[in-house]
Amino acid sequence: MPRHFHWNIRMKRLLFLGHRWLGIALCLLLLLWSFSGLLMIYAGPSSISESTRLAHAPALTPAANWLSAGAAWRLGMPSADSPPSSARLLVQAGEPVWLMQDGSGQRYRLSARDGQRHDISAAQAIAIAREWAPGSQPQIRQAPFARDAGTAMMNYDPYRPFYRVNLDDAAQHELTISQRTGEVIKASSRLDRLLFWGGSYLHFLRPLDAIGLADARKPIQTWGALASLLAVLSGLYLGLCRWRPGWLGQRRYPNGSSNPYRALWQRWHLWLGLCGGLLALSWTLSGFLSNNPWQLFSGHQGQGRSHHHATVAALPAAALDFPMAQVVAQLAGQHMVELNWYHAGPLAMLQARDQQLRSRIITSHGFELAAGQREFPVAALLASAQAMTGHAAIRHAERLLAADDYYYPDRHQDDSRRPLPVWRIQLADPAASWLYLNPQTGEKLLQLDRSQRTFRWLFSGLHNWDQAIMRPRPWWDGWMLTSSLAVLALSISALVLAGKRLRLKAGAARRRRAATAGQSATPAVPVSASDSHSR
Repeated sequence: MPRHFHWNIRMKRLLFLGHRWLGIALCLLLLLWSFSGLLMIYAGPSSISESTRLAHAPALTPAANWLSAGAAWRLGMPSADSPPSSARLLVQAGEPVWLMQDGSGQRYRLSARDGQRHDISAAQAIAIAREWAPGSQPQIRQAPFARDAGTAMMNYDPYRPFYRVNLDDAAQHELTISQRTGEVIKASSRLDRLLFWGGSYLHFLRPLDAIGLADARKPIQTWGALASLLAVLSGLYLGLCRWRPGWLGQRRYPNGSSNPYRALWQRWHLWLGLCGGLLALSWTLSGFLSNNPWQLFSGHQGQGRSHHHATVAALPAAALDFPMAQVVAQLAGQHMVELNWYHAGPLAMLQARDQQLRSRIITSHGFELAAGQREFPVAALLASAQAMTGHAAIRHAERLLAADDYYYPDRHQDDSRRPLPVWRIQLADPAASWLYLNPQTGEKLLQLDRSQRTFRWLFSGLHNWDQAIMRPRPWWDGWMLTSSLAVLALSISALVLAGKRLRLKAGAARRRRAATAGQSATPAVPVSASDSHSR
């Protein structure tokens, strides 16, 4: 036979052995990822949305002794170098407080009565939980803690430490309340927690943190996903080589089947691999890329995350000293739950919001609002966008009335996470940055550079299947459930075959040991010279 024929045979044999032993080594990991990924589809959101937070907020009771945001800041933060970058007035445990943030992202809770800065006590945490769920009987579940499995992510850093409070209701809700700011950071039912532990906790291999392998978790995820990708690729190639559908004159196997295997699990493994292999390929590839191997993408990937250490401009000092007596007069009988200062460069706007997320503009600073106007001037928004990114030139700006391929709510988010309309501002900086600004608040809702936009397609597009054509529900649900079950079944078949192969190897090893032991235990029979000659 030709030399290249033998070479092909040897290469396929090596590929088959590599696929087999990669499957044996990784079958449990693939099963864990496919099972936990299926649960993650319907797990609850990891944080509180604006609409949920406001729906549970107690009403503001106007009082003439409220301090302005600027006065509270000077009393509570006398050594601060600059005014705060944000200021929000609300009620916690019956007390009006200003929640403020400085330019570096640090958060502070200041009394609106005397400006004193203090963390909340356990009794106040109970009162905040009772405001969140009137009629409940909340109880502190544990002492204040800085970090656990559910609050390990970096975006919780400004709120640490936390109280955990049980609401003692039928669904066994738990609230995670920031001791630093008094805000409810997470609210979960018993079902939510079960989905979390069986979903994202396992999917991201968080049990490794609990046994002291936190530093090894990300490398295990990254290279485990790469090894899984190789196993899936080799399996797809081998499956296509062995599948003989009889098309275009191709010969089937002697028994007339397109599948060479007779054993049940082997047959099913081939069919499931052909049906779900491309799905498994997309998930293992995107899972490998999600940890940014070799720093292929710029940092802080993910939808909605802007640069964590970016400095935010301060609110205009004059706006912060707006007389609260005028605010009190306008709030009378309005049932508002929050006052919020927003700004775009030197312009500022004070808005009041109710539990339905409806807002009312109280006053503006630096510009006059026309009748019915609810947005900052376009020029101010564009100047603010340039200031956020080192005064780069603006290449294009567009006011969007609908979501695009990068700015959209995911399956766990409501519209308050991605409000519309929004300004999409494309900058002419080296990173080709895109900014999405809320015209009603001046807030930066999303910032993506060229690398992060590429990452969006390679991760979210392949892992979450959130392309515009796939996002409508229930189409997305049907696709994800069918795909997840197919890959889960493929993983189960791989696990069964791995178990059979290991049992076969173990049985063969036992037989060899028994044979060796039997030969060594058989006594040697001496043979005489005459006997040997007669034979």
